[in-house]
Amino acid sequence: MDDTQSGDRADEFAADAGPDTTLLEDGYDEARNVNQAIVVLADDTLPPESYAVPPQDSGMNLGGTEFWQRFPGGEMPLFSYPGGTELGRRCMYASAVRFSTIMADPPAEILQVLETTNWSGSFFNWNDDFSGGDGSASGARLWAWRTGLIKWISQTNSDGTCHLPTRDMLIAAAEDCLATAERSEGEIQGCSAR
Repeated sequence: MDDTQSGDRADEFAADAGPDTTLLEDGYDEARNVNQAIVVLADDTLPPESYAVPPQDSGMNLGGTEFWQRFPGGEMPLFSYPGGTELGRRCMYASAVRFSTIMADPPAEILQVLETTNWSGSFFNWNDDFSGGDGSASGARLWAWRTGLIKWISQTNSDGTCHLPTRDMLIAAAEDCLATAERSEGEIQGCSAR
């Protein structure tokens, strides 16, 4: 095989590489298990220094960063990824990995919300961070803060475990949003799931 053929073969593999995985880092494999509610990351798993919005082709997006540091001296809200604790940033990033994994093949129910309500497909990455105190996480949730924005809420436990939204939770939230929209002329504000 000459160098030209070898290069052509490499291009063929690159074209078949699948979805953009630039968001996905080593150490976040458990976050890719879309129905695992509690994720334990290895102690040496570091969060990225900066937060990049997960790329999506689904018509839905996960923007922003919002920490609620639920410990003495913590900031609530904190809209600065670098200002988050290391454990909080790890869980927020794991939550973004989870979102990206689910949205690579989104449930039909959330696509129906996108197509039939006044919601435009925007999610916002929120993390309740208990890592700096004695409080404890109780579980992730999804909540339509306004019709235009669903909060994608993860939690960081005091021991660093991450409570992440799941695919099943997204389906339950979508079903609640569809019912809310039916009663409210397409508005979904207030729909949620835990």
